[in-house]
Amino acid sequence: MKNKRLSSKAIDESAKVLLVQKHMTDQAVQVVGQIQTDLQQLGELQNAQSDALDDLLLRAELLANGQSFELGMTPEFAELNWDSYERLDTVNTTDHDAWKDFLDKMEGFAATRGIDTRLDPFDQLLSTKEKAELTRQIREDYKMASPNCDKYDYILAASCGAVAGLIDSFFVGMPGDSKLGNWTDQQVDNVVVKFAKTVWRSDKNGGAQLRTEPENIAQAIGFLERKFKVNYDARYATDLHMGDATLNMRPSDHHLKSLGHSPDIIGLFFSILDQFTGKTSFIADGRIIRLQPIEGSDAFELRGGNFIAKLYCGFANWLGHLMSDIAGSSGTRGHMDGRRGAGIPIPFYSLFQLCDFGSIQVNGQSKTFAEFSTAVFESGYDARFGITMAIPVLFNELAIRLAWALKSKFYHKRSWKESIPIGSKPELRRMLLVGHGTLCLLDGTDAAIRSGGNPLLFATRINMVAWSRLAFSGLLEVRSLYKEKGIDLQALERDESGSGCLV
Repeated sequence: MKNKRLSSKAIDESAKVLLVQKHMTDQAVQVVGQIQTDLQQLGELQNAQSDALDDLLLRAELLANGQSFELGMTPEFAELNWDSYERLDTVNTTDHDAWKDFLDKMEGFAATRGIDTRLDPFDQLLSTKEKAELTRQIREDYKMASPNCDKYDYILAASCGAVAGLIDSFFVGMPGDSKLGNWTDQQVDNVVVKFAKTVWRSDKNGGAQLRTEPENIAQAIGFLERKFKVNYDARYATDLHMGDATLNMRPSDHHLKSLGHSPDIIGLFFSILDQFTGKTSFIADGRIIRLQPIEGSDAFELRGGNFIAKLYCGFANWLGHLMSDIAGSSGTRGHMDGRRGAGIPIPFYSLFQLCDFGSIQVNGQSKTFAEFSTAVFESGYDARFGITMAIPVLFNELAIRLAWALKSKFYHKRSWKESIPIGSKPELRRMLLVGHGTLCLLDGTDAAIRSGGNPLLFATRINMVAWSRLAFSGLLEVRSLYKEKGIDLQALERDESGSGCLV
């Protein structure tokens, strides 16, 4: 028979069978105990008979020698009453019986013997002592592992975080004043140009839109804007049928307020939705509004002969349009004044627009948190700068994992397989928390000092990627602390899947 996982119904049925068999076993144990008692009594009687026979032979010898003796009491012998034993309870079955027939026989036996199979059969199978012992063994074998970090682990993690913090402070900085930012902006431009060239070469109609292959960033952006045109690319509120709605939008923030421009799962959903329905989705005043473009839905047609084809074309339009916007607009990048242009937001950054509350003073003006996040975005805090901020975070992550792997291999003498720095490793998890915490501590201190109390400057100097990674590490650590006294269900599941059950 093949090994396979049992369903909950099959497990419950098997438990009921075991419960009935336990009842039979208990009865058999009682009968065996009674037989052992009777056998002990029989042995005692046999010894008594042997003593009586010796006494009788001695008296016969005395009589033969003409000696006299006093008659004593003769021993009393008890007889065993074998008719008092009852036949053991059994369920007659054969190898040809189906499982359902076997279960029906078991249910019938249980009903005649007063066994209630409606209750939890597992609760009746084990005694209180057996349950306590089983629980102890499971907790001992599958207890959630807690980190056992030594001082060297903390020193290594903090050192990696400190180096990453210095990289963030001196090379990341803020938008417009970032050594690494200038490099990442150029790399994004290169990617956009290469993407535009690839699309141009593969598009049979590419020559109709652009006779020559795009060579610079302005030409590449312009080609992609025309190639991947969408209906939700309004730059002003006047481009939309507003009705009773209000939307304060301008070219510098329309990528933030238009949900289809968000490079995440939310942006993909609203991009597909807008392309299918012909409307556009924005966040205004802390809520999502959907408006009709003035040029009408007839100006945009989603290609595809069926639903799947249209879905694929919608995804391609979303991705291509993001590539046309990630490095700014063609009009802005076409000038030689060094302007970066308004890129697309960092993934999930658009959700800050829902936080239309609070009061933050910026240059003498009171702004809600949503308005404040807009001002931060307009300062250049876009996806390109997000890539810049990810550099020290990635360095910190890789450095800590490498340090842990080397220490595991050469200090703790583990195998290379055990030293792979991935998966659930309690010590590695704690080291990542310490390392990213150190990075964020230096980042926050640097931002506070260099901003001089200006909330806008402070926000643009904060490494959002680093703080997001720290939050994730903290969440994992809190989860592990909460479950530390519990059972590692994943390890238990792995062992159960590996062993399997015979059916």
